[in-house]
Amino acid sequence: MGHPLRNQEKDVIYELSNRTLHQMYALLPEEQVNAIILGLLAKYAWRYSVEIFAFCFMSNHFHMLVRSKKLQLHLFMRDFQSQLAKKINALRNRTGTFWERRYTATKVMDDEAMVDRLRYIVCNPSESGLVSHPKLWPGLCSWDIHKSGEPMVGEVVNRKTYWAEKRKRKNKYKTEAELIEMATERYTLEMAKLPQWRDLDDETYHRKIVETCHEHAGELAKKRKRPCPGPQKVLSVKWNERPNNPKKAPRPLCHGGDCKQRQAYRENRRLLVSGYRKAVRKWRKGKTEIEFPDGTIPPGHQFCVGGSHDIRRDPPPPSN
Repeated sequence: MGHPLRNQEKDVIYELSNRTLHQMYALLPEEQVNAIILGLLAKYAWRYSVEIFAFCFMSNHFHMLVRSKKLQLHLFMRDFQSQLAKKINALRNRTGTFWERRYTATKVMDDEAMVDRLRYIVCNPSESGLVSHPKLWPGLCSWDIHKSGEPMVGEVVNRKTYWAEKRKRKNKYKTEAELIEMATERYTLEMAKLPQWRDLDDETYHRKIVETCHEHAGELAKKRKRPCPGPQKVLSVKWNERPNNPKKAPRPLCHGGDCKQRQAYRENRRLLVSGYRKAVRKWRKGKTEIEFPDGTIPPGHQFCVGGSHDIRRDPPPPSN
């Protein structure tokens, strides 16, 4: 069975998620792993102008709430996931497949669902019963940005720059640390505001998110029947272990919306797939005047129909 057709819509927020192969704990929230994730997430969010509203990286999966007005979400995830797999594999001294499947991108239909998904993502460590509050999670989570109100700064070593500097005669006597510093690129990771709260000032917005998530964590604590293992227990497991009874849930069609909205979305989706298949049949016959549906990727192309081709390849200028 083929993969579901991917498409993107402008001004639409998606929840992205994926998990590691066999749900092994390869993303175990150690300091070095957190630094790798932060650097790559900030880098490719900058490169493809992706707005991030919330994120949480667990030991074997992740969730993100994002929007790409340039319709470059697939490029962002392609580069982020491939580079993350490459670097974590090198760190773990392993090779082979890292992700269990393609990432899922689920449309968030309305304002209420946006808040609900943001709350779920930020509180995912508590939802999983690992810690009692997201502030205790040792991994990378947007709770830290919302709580402090300050953006995070990720660092990525540009290997091309590193080797170029190392080959220069004037750098012959520089230490390894100095060469790495010369090749390090820094990217700022900020949280975008949900559309319904975009008129709030930064301090009020982050406080509202913190209060919402704190309240949700309290509700989860009341329902919990057993104590949480805590961060020390989380970090004590080995990265190549996996859960005894891994959880797998079917992918939802979308998040939020009433029955009529979901039915309309399902019908629009059916028409989109039908239109794409017709266009592909014409393409296979060698016809040139073909119109693919907006937001889809024609065969052999890199960009979405109606999407921007603009990519910021250079790092941002250093801040003073």
